[in-house]
Amino acid sequence: MRITIRHETLYRYEEEASGVVMRLRLQPASSNAQTVEDWVVTANDVPVERWITNGYGDAEAVWRAPGRVESVEIVAQGTVRTVDCAGVLKPAHGAVRPQLFMRATPLTEIDDAIAGLAQQARSEQGPLSSLHALCKLVHAEIEYRTGSTTMETTAAQALAQKSGVCQDQAHVFIAAARSLMIPARYVVGYLRDDERPDSEHDPHAWAEAWVEGLGWIGFDSTLGLCPVDGHVRLCCGLDAADAAPIRGVMIAGGETTLSHDVQIASLPPEDTAQSQTQQ
Repeated sequence: MRITIRHETLYRYEEEASGVVMRLRLQPASSNAQTVEDWVVTANDVPVERWITNGYGDAEAVWRAPGRVESVEIVAQGTVRTVDCAGVLKPAHGAVRPQLFMRATPLTEIDDAIAGLAQQARSEQGPLSSLHALCKLVHAEIEYRTGSTTMETTAAQALAQKSGVCQDQAHVFIAAARSLMIPARYVVGYLRDDERPDSEHDPHAWAEAWVEGLGWIGFDSTLGLCPVDGHVRLCCGLDAADAAPIRGVMIAGGETTLSHDVQIASLPPEDTAQSQTQQ
């Protein structure tokens, strides 16, 4: 599938802000599951060009506002070609030690309920079967309900109330996988959803778990399955806070308002598009 994405993030400051610094993780990488055909990130209409590879293997950049600003508009857009790899990820660059992603965070702390959920998913057939069972179990246990949680909701809280959004489902999966002594990490990206209009998408989240001999495998508990060709992977972290595509600091004298606009659409295959153009 060829997918075109435009992700706009707009910060407006009640009073001009100074010292604005943004850490950006908005540059997807090519892998066996996706090929980035073209991609550009701009901040206030100026391209962000200096990117490095961070410790997780993701592209990262730091942007500083030149002086005082009334607003900051960050736009990431481009085209990505995807294929269905049954969730198995083979990055093009670098390798991260899986044990790093056994580390607990406030959002993914394990309580008795999460440990119990993990034991329900445990399979005698090994970690891969356990993870597939866990993905389906989280999908069944936590109802997707917009507005039922916040960015600060923990995995334990989401499981207790049995509702949440993709962030919460991913957190519960990650915490339960770590309870089974399986490294797991949080992934931010995009999902081309045929049931939604192109202009009504949001960033999406799922998890990846490490299986010896196979590597990192994605599990989308929101859908109850492994990522398919509608998924575009952006970056990862220990949890949602760690994997945030944009994090910033500033000196502002008033309130800051934040808005997002994500547009995702599928494109015809390149050869089909060229044929139509010729005709």
